[in-house]
Amino acid sequence: MAPAHQRRGPVADGGMTVDGTLGPMDILLLTWNFPPVRGGIETFLDRWSVGLRGRGHPVRVVTAGGADPAPRPWVVRPSRPGMTAYIAASFLLGARLARERRPEVVAAGNIASAPAALAIARRQRCPWVLFVYGAELVRPGWLVPLVVRLFLRCADLVVTISEASRRLAVQAGAPPERLVVIPPGADLPPPPPDRADPYPGRRVLLTVGRLIRRKGVLEFVEHVMPRLVRRQDNVLLVVVGDDARASLIHRGEPMRARIADAVLRLGLDHHVQLLGAVGDEDLGRLYGRADLFVLPCIEIPGDVEGFGIVLIEAALAGVPALATRVGGIPDAVHDGHTGVLVAPGDWTAMADAAIRLLTDEPLRRRMGEAARARAEADFVWPAVIRRHEEVLRALAARVRR
Repeated sequence: MAPAHQRRGPVADGGMTVDGTLGPMDILLLTWNFPPVRGGIETFLDRWSVGLRGRGHPVRVVTAGGADPAPRPWVVRPSRPGMTAYIAASFLLGARLARERRPEVVAAGNIASAPAALAIARRQRCPWVLFVYGAELVRPGWLVPLVVRLFLRCADLVVTISEASRRLAVQAGAPPERLVVIPPGADLPPPPPDRADPYPGRRVLLTVGRLIRRKGVLEFVEHVMPRLVRRQDNVLLVVVGDDARASLIHRGEPMRARIADAVLRLGLDHHVQLLGAVGDEDLGRLYGRADLFVLPCIEIPGDVEGFGIVLIEAALAGVPALATRVGGIPDAVHDGHTGVLVAPGDWTAMADAAIRLLTDEPLRRRMGEAARARAEADFVWPAVIRRHEEVLRALAARVRR
């Protein structure tokens, strides 16, 4: 479907200069999802662009408007916030940057950015890449699936983050030969500051992420925490994250208030702590203090957990995971080796697994060490960025033939 285009200029196949050496690739990223908004996709696209720039590729980003506490000159925003302003900017600002820099590759960080990415890539006669994650591939109705199918079939390359997301992309219409799976990366957490233990004598379960329905935190509080408290009174669930107010899919899910109500209703205020969003240093300290990381995702029609970057962040801190066998989570957790996976909605099995892991110190230590070794080998950002770089070079070379 996507035609091969011939580029002009001093760069030959796949970012190779005319003297035969590998040169930098100019890359234009269009994305609605980007910091300072917090979330897994935002973190992924930020680290993707920063990582490629760190390897010498001049990446430029067009993203949504709004206040940015740490503006970067290579990130361009419209003067007004909101989706309408962003869509216009993706075409206008994106086209301006493309004329100035003549990118080797145009990337769409999400489906909302695909129309502009396709138009600019065709105008510049270069390939374009579409990132998909999971939830956008299972939206109900007829219009969104039709639009998703159109752009999946038009993209020169579709990059997704897990085997589960790859299967969903094929079902949604992506040509399998133009699909590649590259899991997201994670950063090694900073060493925890030398401070007193904030939770002395407690067994700490940690969960991190936007508070949306599919994460299952509410159900974990309602169905698992009362059982854990009855069997081990020193257990504490620490919840990091807030409502997804900026999400196109999850706005209008006031999960934090619902979780807080459940905590009070069940008398769990001594056993559940809602921290909201925290800074990187505090998050690193929490990972370093946690005994067990939990991601109790549930199955919801029209939504899916694409991977679970937080599982890798916890693994890098040596914390084993307890999660559900949903979406891309099995790609992030090697069941029985780096953590334990249970069927979604089986709260008895989840409570039993939590007690086993919290009370069996040697088992928890072995799993934590295995999780760290696997994460350091396969999921740290330098390794992930090299895979993206190789894929982009191969795409540029293939499209020019």
